[in-house]
Amino acid sequence: MSTSLTTSPGERGAGEQSSRSFRRTLGLLLGSLVVMCLVLVGINILNGPRLTGFEIDTTAAVSQTNARLVLSANQQLLNVAPEQITLSPAHPFSLQTSADSIVISFTNPLAYDTDYTVTVRDVTGSSTNRSSTFEVDFRTQEPPLFYLLRDDVGPDRILRTRIGSPTADVAFEAPRITEFTTFGERLVVVTLDDTGASVLSLIDEEGVLSNVNVPGIGQIEDLGGVPAENLVGFRFTSAADAPGPLFENVLFMLDLGLGITDPILGLDGEPVQAVQWSFMAGRADLVAQLYDGTILLLNPRTNADASAEPIPLGQYSGLTTVAPDGLRIAVADQGSQFVLDLSTGTEDQIMPAEVLGTTPYTDELRFLAGGGFVQRMAQFDPVTGQPKQRLTLVQGEERRVVYEPASAGETIVGFTLSPNDQYAAVQIIPNRDDQMADDYPVNGQVTAATTLFVDLATGEIRRSVVGFDATWR
Repeated sequence: MSTSLTTSPGERGAGEQSSRSFRRTLGLLLGSLVVMCLVLVGINILNGPRLTGFEIDTTAAVSQTNARLVLSANQQLLNVAPEQITLSPAHPFSLQTSADSIVISFTNPLAYDTDYTVTVRDVTGSSTNRSSTFEVDFRTQEPPLFYLLRDDVGPDRILRTRIGSPTADVAFEAPRITEFTTFGERLVVVTLDDTGASVLSLIDEEGVLSNVNVPGIGQIEDLGGVPAENLVGFRFTSAADAPGPLFENVLFMLDLGLGITDPILGLDGEPVQAVQWSFMAGRADLVAQLYDGTILLLNPRTNADASAEPIPLGQYSGLTTVAPDGLRIAVADQGSQFVLDLSTGTEDQIMPAEVLGTTPYTDELRFLAGGGFVQRMAQFDPVTGQPKQRLTLVQGEERRVVYEPASAGETIVGFTLSPNDQYAAVQIIPNRDDQMADDYPVNGQVTAATTLFVDLATGEIRRSVVGFDATWR
């Protein structure tokens, strides 16, 4: 039996016809694709660049300098000039054009809970010479803030809230909380045990507590931390009858990553006895004032193995504050304030701002992230025998009062600034004539301690809470 492999003429004709039909269909499809591509190219050429998306971290933008807004285009761009950009509300920025992206860096942190519109005019393609306008809208977030409320009946509480919220929730509670500091998503808290000795605890994101070893039985003061470096610092004084080595106002540094607590060593190789101290903003370096007024600059990382000597910055009567840029500190001496710039090695005196024809003196100073500072001023009133207080903002040529006590009996105890220069958290005693102390041996306060949140731009009191030590995360 045999099978024929030949193809009949009819079959060959049908196959050739099918092949020609396939080639025609394929040709039409390819032609359509080419036409579509040419149309798209033509649209791009005729219409100029198109915004394809944008990126911004709305949480970081309110707490960090130079937070970035990145606008992406569908083609390479010519350099964009600052005058082509409008921000509403207005805000200082720097600008960079990189290939198909426009990068806007906000010089200072943005305002909380605010709608922003960014318009970029005449965005021009580098190969098409056609231009268009980009516009994006976004809303910033408000980070939580924390404050301490003591209670003579129940446990003390660290409360978490936002200025835009009328309520607060408990972040941590325990008997006899002396102080705390925020540590990223965590809290570092000092409490007193039944004997009055300090207990140092770390509270994680879930509210779970773990105790941290301290140098012995005694008192912890001036707690501070740098989350980026995993470092916590404090001054420690031993109880008189404590076993082991005794310390008096010795500055200790705790590395949470290693779980090691070491004393900071001074120029003589002995533990530093500090009157005041502070981390430089955002890094491990710190400044400490000794008993004789000498201010030292040192780094706990290199200090622990004596690989770098502390640097003396001079002798002053007070260490006032550090700047958000991590390069300047404010010090006091003989009733005057000075700024030490560590990047240039210069010392500049801060003249008290004259308000309403008076020449008050400066009690306290806090640097603004955007340049300038807020001063707590005081002027003696010969009629009442009490100092008249006010908070004054000094920024460039601008000088204005941002807060004054509402009554003659009110006293400003201290203040801090939000990381974005939007608010001052002003701690007050509403009426000094009926104040009562809470009798805590460390960080003692009056029972009526109150904090006002003042809008620095308008002077409006946006919220008030009973409590103190307000801290933004």
